[in-house]
Amino acid sequence: MKKIGLDAGHGLYTSGKQTPDGIKEWTLNDAVCDKIEEILRDYDCIVIRTDNNEGKVDESLSRRVNAYVTAGVDAFVSVHHNAYTGKFSDVTGVEVYTDRTPTAKDERLAECIYKRLVKYTGLKGRGIKRANFAVINQNKVPAVLCEGGFMDGSFDYKIITSNEGQKNYARAVAEGLIEFLSLKKKTESGEKTEVIYQVWENVKNKWLPNVEGKNDYAGNFKNAVCCVRANLTKGNIYYKVHVMRRGGKAARWLPEVKNREDYAGNYGQPIDAVAFRTDTGKTLCYMAHERKSGRWLPVVTGYNEADAKNGYAGNFGNEIDAVKVYFK
Repeated sequence: MKKIGLDAGHGLYTSGKQTPDGIKEWTLNDAVCDKIEEILRDYDCIVIRTDNNEGKVDESLSRRVNAYVTAGVDAFVSVHHNAYTGKFSDVTGVEVYTDRTPTAKDERLAECIYKRLVKYTGLKGRGIKRANFAVINQNKVPAVLCEGGFMDGSFDYKIITSNEGQKNYARAVAEGLIEFLSLKKKTESGEKTEVIYQVWENVKNKWLPNVEGKNDYAGNFKNAVCCVRANLTKGNIYYKVHVMRRGGKAARWLPEVKNREDYAGNYGQPIDAVAFRTDTGKTLCYMAHERKSGRWLPVVTGYNEADAKNGYAGNFGNEIDAVKVYFK
């Protein structure tokens, strides 16, 4: 199964990145990314977002790059909207960027998206260009940055702030990725739903590789887990973690996360319980491995903070160093 890195550029509070009337660029970028994910949900791929789910944090460029390279994605797209002077004018058009020394795959990915971006948005094509943008400036993974119109373009503004315009931008990127990666549509018959998940461990301070299936687990025994992120091959998964008291931060359940729109946890704050649920109608099973006792705790199928037996996996006060999630 192919993996795709997808990035809504900037954050809600990034200085200067907005339309003349105050619509934040991240809001536009995120809307397009959400629509790209909707299209790709029907294809044999996993989408990994590298931006912050709510836009409250402008993730560093190095962290974004590290996230998609470490995840081993097959292609990466950073979604943006352009600006000229910050005041409305007749500036217009779409662009796709590779880095300054693109690989043949970089160029092909750019071409697959660019031809559709011009066609579907109806905006002027300003070409495929090269630039030293840090988020795509590596040659391990085919990567491009898209500019889907000008936020301060009087004509472009009407398109990029409309639902239809955002759908067309998303369609161009999604179909470009489908062509580039030769993605196939999922079939309804005989398709097995799997959980793909990974954890951030507290010793090496990095995301460990994705795993799936009943016979594998995410984690390194004796190294505490701080964060979890997951998605399904079909359908939605919801999950949350209970963090331990650490460095003045209180022990508590953190907010629920959906798919890979974000991750559950705080870097540097070990977790002692996890809870998972899905909307598939299938029985989801999950387990936690205690670091101190060195044992797997019983399988859990429920989702309830108040149910210590079958509502979550873990024992408060005991660090988790591995988790296992699978369908019965």
